[in-house]
Amino acid sequence: MPIRIATFNVENLFSRFDFSGRSMRIRRLLGNFAFDDEREYEAARKAFDAVASDDIRQLTALALAETRADVVCLQEVDNEDALNVFNDSYLKPVIRQQFAQAAKGLSQDERQALAQQFYYDYRHVLPGNDTRGIDVAVMARREVSLRSHTTLTYDYLKDLSLDWAALEAIGEPRTKTIFRRDCLEVDLDVGGAPITLYICHFKSMQPLSTHGDARKETAPIRFAEASAVRRIIERRFGAHAAGANWAICGDFNDYYQIDGVPDAGTSLAPLLQDSFAVNVMERRPVDDRWTHYHSGSDQHAQLDYILLSPRLAAANPDVVPEVIRKGQPYRVPRLENMPRYPRIGWDRPKASDHCPVVIQIEVPAPRA
Repeated sequence: MPIRIATFNVENLFSRFDFSGRSMRIRRLLGNFAFDDEREYEAARKAFDAVASDDIRQLTALALAETRADVVCLQEVDNEDALNVFNDSYLKPVIRQQFAQAAKGLSQDERQALAQQFYYDYRHVLPGNDTRGIDVAVMARREVSLRSHTTLTYDYLKDLSLDWAALEAIGEPRTKTIFRRDCLEVDLDVGGAPITLYICHFKSMQPLSTHGDARKETAPIRFAEASAVRRIIERRFGAHAAGANWAICGDFNDYYQIDGVPDAGTSLAPLLQDSFAVNVMERRPVDDRWTHYHSGSDQHAQLDYILLSPRLAAANPDVVPEVIRKGQPYRVPRLENMPRYPRIGWDRPKASDHCPVVIQIEVPAPRA
């Protein structure tokens, strides 16, 4: 029985006012207007952000709905209230239209059965470790069971050869939690066959110091996160990990190749070495695997992944992931002939700074 799995970093899905635009607030600039009165500025800023957020979330909903996924692994969700508001106010109207077209001429019973293939009635956000409160989440069309790993500390990896000196130097003692957000373990049943998803959002490549190499500085943290995910899977499935049904999904905030050219500075080796997991994105052309564009370095890179277990990859040898780029702004190169959603701008509004990735796979029955 097939299942469609998507991962999507929805970029700051907040239910609260985001004060991240600090420099703009200091200058009290909004659009082309300058404000002398701080209270007037704050009121205008909130109204501006509310309108901008409405545009953005309509685009986010269009991108998510286009995945047609049975399960969506999300990153950067504020809390369950934010996810529910997004679902009810933005995503449902898009899905409702899709459902209406598919349900024409059906009886009430048939419509109710069909609805289960469209709407996300199961939505979960568990509190993570992020200081900004952006968590990983899951939306599903069927029941799932969850397990959080937020409390794991570096001591969980004490026997591994991590760069302990580098971790200590950047303020990561062994008593600190490993995951910047969480590794959310999600179990579900697909026609009698079990599958487990591990939803992750690794440490960003934001600089830790003023003049340092941001990616290099933060790599030890992501390497530890990747190592912890691998260990969680190995301890759950033991010697049979390669033959189990699992996938690691999310924004890993790193790459191991650019347009097919290997990059030695990657922090993702624990997930890929020894054929532990399979990046089926490599089934796409080398210049068409990217999910994120960084304008400062003019770099297209894959930051978003659905890594399959060896068994799932072998059971789906011809399956190729889809990357949905219609929500990207017009400034992004390589998309000159790509149609966009209505109201996409040159830089903003946009669906997200990341592209959704979706894959449809068959889940093999458990081995006797």
